[in-house]
Amino acid sequence: MDKKDFRILLADDETGLLEGLSITLKLEGYSVDTVACGKDAVCALGKNWYDLAFLDLKLGDMDGIEVVKSIQPAITPIVIMTAYASVESAVSSMKMGVLDYIQKPFDNSDIISIADRFFDEKLDKAADVELSSEKFSRIIFKSKKSIEAYKTVDKVKNCDIPVLLLGESGTGKEVFARIMHENCERKDEPFVGINCSAIPAELLESELFGHEKGAFSGAAAEKPGKIESAGGGTLFLDEIGDMDFKLQSKLLRVLEEKTFERIGGLKPILFNARIIASTNRDIKKMINEKEFRSDLYFRLRGIEIELPPLRERPEDLEALIHQFVARFSESYKKNVSVSSEAVAALKDYSWPGNIRELRNVVETAVLLAEDHSLLLSDHFRLETKKTAVSEDAGHIDEMEKDFIIKALENNRFNRTLAAKELNISRKTLYNKIKKYSIE
Repeated sequence: MDKKDFRILLADDETGLLEGLSITLKLEGYSVDTVACGKDAVCALGKNWYDLAFLDLKLGDMDGIEVVKSIQPAITPIVIMTAYASVESAVSSMKMGVLDYIQKPFDNSDIISIADRFFDEKLDKAADVELSSEKFSRIIFKSKKSIEAYKTVDKVKNCDIPVLLLGESGTGKEVFARIMHENCERKDEPFVGINCSAIPAELLESELFGHEKGAFSGAAAEKPGKIESAGGGTLFLDEIGDMDFKLQSKLLRVLEEKTFERIGGLKPILFNARIIASTNRDIKKMINEKEFRSDLYFRLRGIEIELPPLRERPEDLEALIHQFVARFSESYKKNVSVSSEAVAALKDYSWPGNIRELRNVVETAVLLAEDHSLLLSDHFRLETKKTAVSEDAGHIDEMEKDFIIKALENNRFNRTLAAKELNISRKTLYNKIKKYSIE
């Protein structure tokens, strides 16, 4: 991903500041849109996909907090800019999902630094799943069920027929999709993914199909969609079971006719990518309940591969525990290992969140562990079938909460700086603030 693909929205009623910030970020290579009032900010964020938005707290017609209330900050990361900073307003905005807070006056370098951090975080997130099949097979594919799934992936990697990956959340469906792409004849073409459950239906259509200039209010320039951007590579439709029923019809036409048009466009564009879709839903039940089109399902299930949950892969689980302990020990610059007693306790847990949950649990344990220590079952915050939650779990939670509050106070509630001090991502910090109801 290049910076030109990272879209930033600037909203400020100070024209000079707005133009200056826009030029500064564009010189850094970012793609930038600007608006001068709250109404236009709401419209832009509702119609377009942005990777980051800077909102002024006082926008004339409405303030930045009102804008945040009108949109979904979980979709677009929001940073508030203001000359009226206070601990109260910082906490209030953070409760609504604002990820950072910067006080005016500031240097342009401060804005660049924040943009770079969000950009780097997005790169890290993408790189986290970009594992080669050789490396991944050494670590993950040790159980019979996952080896069978991988063998099927290997057999169909060069076929052009669609593949449907089924499995619970956190089982690694996107990783399997990337492995399939990176080992097929299309590997030099783009891998383009989109999460169909994370984006509202009206915005998802624009993200998939793109739009022409003037197609709707806020469409200041033409924009290719994910389908077009995939070119001759792979289009990965994550959680397609959550796609709007009407949009399913439009996608079906693309698969049948191999052409599509941008929103507001008349020119047919050739579709030449391979489709890989995934879902954690019961598609057949959804079809019976008229929530998913049967004809689209039969188009997508050229090859259907079911990925087993982590609780059915004990061999993979043990390997993953050691992998994550090693990874986070390196990240947090600690020498930490895990005891056989802890491994046994972790294997006794059902892991409803699968690999994603395991990763979070191990990361927290390593984060709170002393250097040169051995992780015991008491270090992991979970309840197994055979052991209750540790008596120390509440104490560990209190320690973590105290660390977070101290870091926020040290940095005047600036989340970026607090996360940096704690050596965790802003997203992790935000989740912990919500968890502990920090005010």
